[in-house]
Amino acid sequence: MRKICSDIISFTKQLIDTPSQSGVNSEKEIADLVSKKLSDFGFFPKIIGTEEHPSVFCKIIKNPMGKTIWLEACLDTVPVGDKSNWKYPPLKATLKGSRMYGRGVADSKIGIAIFSYLAKELYDNPKFEGNIILGFDANEQNGEFTGIKDILKQKPKADVCILGYQGIDEISIGARGWLRAKIITKGRSAHTGSRSKKGINAIHQMADVINALRKLNFSAKREPYFDYGSNFNVSIIKGGIAINVVPKECEIRIDIRFTPSQNKKGILNKINKALDKLKQNDEKIHYQIEVLQCEDALITDPERRFVKLLQKTAQKELKRKIPLVSSGAGSVGNIVGKLGIPIINSFGCKCDNVHAPNEWIDITTIPKILEIYKKSILNF
Repeated sequence: MRKICSDIISFTKQLIDTPSQSGVNSEKEIADLVSKKLSDFGFFPKIIGTEEHPSVFCKIIKNPMGKTIWLEACLDTVPVGDKSNWKYPPLKATLKGSRMYGRGVADSKIGIAIFSYLAKELYDNPKFEGNIILGFDANEQNGEFTGIKDILKQKPKADVCILGYQGIDEISIGARGWLRAKIITKGRSAHTGSRSKKGINAIHQMADVINALRKLNFSAKREPYFDYGSNFNVSIIKGGIAINVVPKECEIRIDIRFTPSQNKKGILNKINKALDKLKQNDEKIHYQIEVLQCEDALITDPERRFVKLLQKTAQKELKRKIPLVSSGAGSVGNIVGKLGIPIINSFGCKCDNVHAPNEWIDITTIPKILEIYKKSILNF
């Protein structure tokens, strides 16, 4: 166990030292690094997708009649941001005591390393009578998810899918869905100093639109595993060309996070009903809505066998209660979930500062996580 954990730490360092920041770096270099590691293990990985955003897919068949475990983690990371906010160089792995620092160490380079070595351990274990799919997807952090869509084109079939998001205190079996949309209001330009032409102010219209949307109270929806409810956020607003011109157009981007009982059709009906009512009260209001992206919420049945096995094993190994929860943020699990495969959305090493400066994992938790997954999968 000591040797494999040391190897996992070394590989994680290599992954951190290979920048894969979304919107900054291509995933080509890190995809090549991961592919070489899997090839060195005797597996036959494929690099798929576009040249700029390649993903890695590897199918390992040991028993065609056995169950298949799908291990999935992302290759890209969020950007570093202002390097002065980091205690250590963000694109160079730094070990301090029990912590390893670096951008993407928790999301999800430790996941890539653990899953790669876990696959090798399982394949070499005579007690393992199943099969493994390894998927390491590109272009995840910006929400485009082209990598996981490329992996789905390989038509993977599995009995359970485990994602590489970390966190040792709970097991996430779900995630809120999201609807992202653009709303545009249109008015008529005029000089603000004109005595005769007042124009129609698109920003004023948008203020009414925003107020109407806020009154819809999306956050009121709560249900099992989603007691924190849904959420509505105006994320971006653009409008106007000069201080002395009545703005002709205003645009906002909205981000709605919703629970499993909600869906795209219901949310859009609610929005359109509220804005149509607004328009009836003010004929000057003209608006357009364009949905940019939408994925349904995810929830895996807590009674599924692997969920119960993982929870039981984790509680025994860690000697404390490990609750089943859902995650507020969406993930590739929302997309994979459409296949009807039970999904472990997150469980892994102790970590903190994900998507923030000084991201870290506790390397002393690696042996426990490896053992928990290994025992759970073998029992499954």
